[in-house]
Amino acid sequence: MLLLALSTGHKLGLGLAVLVFAGFSLVSSMVIPRRRPQFPGRGLPIFLAVSVALFVGMLAAVVIFGAE
Repeated sequence: MLLLALSTGHKLGLGLAVLVFAGFSLVSSMVIPRRRPQFPGRGLPIFLAVSVALFVGMLAAVVIFGAE
């Protein structure tokens, strides 16, 4: 398993990136629409910008922390 070969710091970095990405995904798909049925509404450009930034950040985390 490739994950076992990574150092502790790299595992921690990837884990934190996954935690932020998954947390945002779950909150934006389950919690916010329940409280605001019109979500994202007028905030669509901001939502898309945050989504793209998190996606690029996740790709960067895999490139940076996945290299050993």
